[in-house]
Amino acid sequence: MTELKEFSIDDSEFVSQKKEVELCRERSVRDEEKICAKCKNVYYCDLIKEFVLTQFKLKIARLKECQASNGLNSCTNCELFFECKVRKEYVDATYEKMNEGRGGEFDF
Repeated sequence: MTELKEFSIDDSEFVSQKKEVELCRERSVRDEEKICAKCKNVYYCDLIKEFVLTQFKLKIARLKECQASNGLNSCTNCELFFECKVRKEYVDATYEKMNEGRGGEFDF
């Protein structure tokens, strides 16, 4: 089994939101490390919340497309389970969605 290299999923909304987030970071984050977790408005920012949700939807769609292309309904039986870039991006997006782009802090 091989990893899916190209996706049929439209990522234009994700790309657009990513640019908006990057511009916002440049304007709002004073720290040298330009991440949303360093922004004073991170807890009230709808922009990052919308971005991580879109990112999550894109990554889960890519993961499902990869599974389908390999005849799987789970990554567990895939030979690339531990090396898979698609799976890693999905796991990272899930983590980011859980902490709403705050870099590690969670609201439960």
